[in-house]
Amino acid sequence: MNFEWLYQLRLVVLLPMVFVLVEATAELGNRIGLRFHAANEGKADFGTLTGAALGLLALLVAFSISMAESRYDSRREVVLEEANAIGSTANFALMLPAASQKPILDLLREYAELRITFGIPLDQSTVDQDIARSLDLQTRLWQQAIAVTAANPQSLPAYRFVGSLNEINNLHEKRITALRNHVPLTVVLMLIGTAMVAMGFTGFNAGVAEARRRPTTLIMSLTISLLIMLVIDLDRPYHGLIQVPVQALVDAAQGIPH
Repeated sequence: MNFEWLYQLRLVVLLPMVFVLVEATAELGNRIGLRFHAANEGKADFGTLTGAALGLLALLVAFSISMAESRYDSRREVVLEEANAIGSTANFALMLPAASQKPILDLLREYAELRITFGIPLDQSTVDQDIARSLDLQTRLWQQAIAVTAANPQSLPAYRFVGSLNEINNLHEKRITALRNHVPLTVVLMLIGTAMVAMGFTGFNAGVAEARRRPTTLIMSLTISLLIMLVIDLDRPYHGLIQVPVQALVDAAQGIPH
């Protein structure tokens, strides 16, 4: 199932949508609870069921945040690894024959600048274009590496340069995988659904007690909605408030000699 649209919506759009769903369920539960109270003269107690639903929601929120945070950390780590690999490759390139250094360093600088904005904005067409450009630059770098090793097959600097260039290739695939590795849609939908059920029981329990705690449910619904937004925002590498830092790649690009 394609759910990339979920990661392209702005928080100012997504937050009200989730908040309305959660608060509407709480209000519906409250009205049903008031009717149930009138029909049963308030002799039923659903506090235990409400507490269990809220406890389940808390557990699922913690689980979802943990999943999103692990993916965020993976994306951040692979950016750092890629910056280090580009910097190392540039250093090894400086050990090659002088005639080979400038074209290689120019390609590495262009590659580093491309990786800074890789996949931004996060849509399929942009990602596909950046992947194609990255592969083209890698191919041109490998052509330079082949020429250097052919000229001097026993060169230790050339051997190290080739090994570092291979690491750049591996990190390219690793970063694409990390970029596409989201919290499963089932988990996000289950989180929203559990929040709706928990707030529905909360409103119902208040109605059974013949209470209309609208300010309280509004605050709870907003808080729960913000926690759901935190999960989604952590899982969106280049959108929203929490973004993967790329300063390491900026430093690597600036550190490549001209």
